[in-house]
Amino acid sequence: MTSFMRLMLVMLLALSFGFVPFNAMAAPLKDRLERPSRLSPQASLSPLTALQTIDDALVVVGANGHVLLRRVNGEIVQAKVPVDLLLTAVHFADAKHGWVVGHDGVILTSTDAGKTWSKQLDGRLISGLMEEWAKNEVERLEKANAAAPQDADISIELENAYFALDDAKAGIIAGPSRPLLDVWFRNSNEGWAVGAYGMAVHTMDGGKSWTFLGNLKNPERLHLNTVLELQDGTILIAGEGGKLYRSMDGGHNWQALNTFTRNSIYKLFQLQDGRVYALGFGGTLFMSRDRGQNWLRIETSLPVSFYGTNQLTDGSLIVVGQGGMVLHSRDGMHFKHWQVPNKASLLGVTQVSDTQLAFIGSAGLTIMPLVKFREQLK
Repeated sequence: MTSFMRLMLVMLLALSFGFVPFNAMAAPLKDRLERPSRLSPQASLSPLTALQTIDDALVVVGANGHVLLRRVNGEIVQAKVPVDLLLTAVHFADAKHGWVVGHDGVILTSTDAGKTWSKQLDGRLISGLMEEWAKNEVERLEKANAAAPQDADISIELENAYFALDDAKAGIIAGPSRPLLDVWFRNSNEGWAVGAYGMAVHTMDGGKSWTFLGNLKNPERLHLNTVLELQDGTILIAGEGGKLYRSMDGGHNWQALNTFTRNSIYKLFQLQDGRVYALGFGGTLFMSRDRGQNWLRIETSLPVSFYGTNQLTDGSLIVVGQGGMVLHSRDGMHFKHWQVPNKASLLGVTQVSDTQLAFIGSAGLTIMPLVKFREQLK
């Protein structure tokens, strides 16, 4: 139970939501990956974890394999999804091509703007990718160690490779675990997905094939919670314990940046003016003007955890989080805040029209008029 609760801390659903998908836990892992998500008229009221607007629709994902499409007229349609488990993130590279990730290492894709989804990857396959990478690493490092037996760095790398190989083999035996927590595609072909226990995978062909990303220096297998490509092509990955990685060559090489917080980073986000924000547990809220090299802490006087953020069409910034806390800033530095009446934790927010905002979290989907939102900040 201890390891499960540690994972749920990252997912926010046991400790922050007060929610655990017990029906999913009780079902055999194989069943969850092969059983389609059930259609439910209450799906928009169930826990929801991520959202994105595409053209005239809002795409929302969450518990029990739910993917919802909300049209501008307010109509909500539940998409056809081939799995019945917790989905954690969604990203569309364009109006048609999208990906969703979730528990059991699942990656789903849609080519019809989210109406239907098919499975591309799961945790068992990820363990296989990891095993293939680890075998190659062990072979390479054993040769290097034989040539330079006194090299302590090579010895440490070899031990880490042995551990990765054992971990991969254990994962294959255990079944499709390896929860994925975030996904980002730079176009309809190339993308990355990251997750619990240091999982990271990469594709160059729209998800038809994937490779295990083994060149992140993360021997402790700390959770990787978020991945983001910046406007100039720089890619950032962040997660547990304030870990932050950056690639400035399209993901070929990764640099572990200096840790600026010991708190776990849950989300990265870039404003239109280029500023990058990192937010997460324990009131973590930082801003960078140089693609993640240096960070400035933003004081909010709020000890709650922050889970989601977005920029409105007027350029202002919204941050949402634990206990229904909502922050708003016009300059990205000074924030006003208020708390939603039901105090339900919020994981995401976006503007769905000139007059409406959408919030998601443990209480499902809430549409709020902008006028009402601005009244709360006076």
